[in-house]
Amino acid sequence: MKKTLLALTLAALTSGATTTVLAADPKAPAPDFEISGNFGLFSDYRFRGVSQTDKDPALQGGFDLNHKSGLYIGTWGSNVDDWASTSGSGMEIDLYGGFTTEIGGLGLDVGMLRYMYPSNTANQNTTEWYVGASYSFLSYKFSKSTTKLFGVGAKGSTYHALGAEFPMNDQLSLYAHYGRTDSKSVAKFSDYKIGVSYALPGDYSVAIDYIGTSGMSTSEGTAGYLGTGSKKLYDSTAVISLSKSF
Repeated sequence: MKKTLLALTLAALTSGATTTVLAADPKAPAPDFEISGNFGLFSDYRFRGVSQTDKDPALQGGFDLNHKSGLYIGTWGSNVDDWASTSGSGMEIDLYGGFTTEIGGLGLDVGMLRYMYPSNTANQNTTEWYVGASYSFLSYKFSKSTTKLFGVGAKGSTYHALGAEFPMNDQLSLYAHYGRTDSKSVAKFSDYKIGVSYALPGDYSVAIDYIGTSGMSTSEGTAGYLGTGSKKLYDSTAVISLSKSF
């Protein structure tokens, strides 16, 4: 459950002579800022269909600070394999910020995101700007790099993401995703995901996703940011996760 700065400071008001609790004023203004967070354990970290952990588990989490105007900033992190952060710390840390609003039921989101790999020696840090829209159960997001893409793709590489979510009830949701990468000097390929999540008590949830790619060749899948050696890091797989939001 999301917590707010206001919620962290409110306390029940009681009289020393009684046990009566004064209810919060229903007309109280909404807080200016809201803090939310999440963390989870994943059987694999797949980024645009490609394993970033050499098909090993990942521990991930992040925090967001949102202003009632629609402005937001946030950070997110995960462990990654050495090929994804050459001679680095084995970590990916993302910083992002943007603005969201809604017009006639259409949600809009615009911002920038910085992928950082501390101590990496291959200049893999990458910046992308993005713009997204959502309506009902559908969403679309377009991203474009303003730097070289993860140390190998050319500046100006793009990514299109189309998503859909279908809540079945208060606990169960089905969802699907299709993405298209154009990393110019490296590869052009698609990725897809279908999954199901189930909400548990205490703001926990479990999920299982089936993730894969199409249009990827073996040479592309074993070079640069798509992996090294003979292991195909873009093979289809199921990813199981347990996560908590707050």
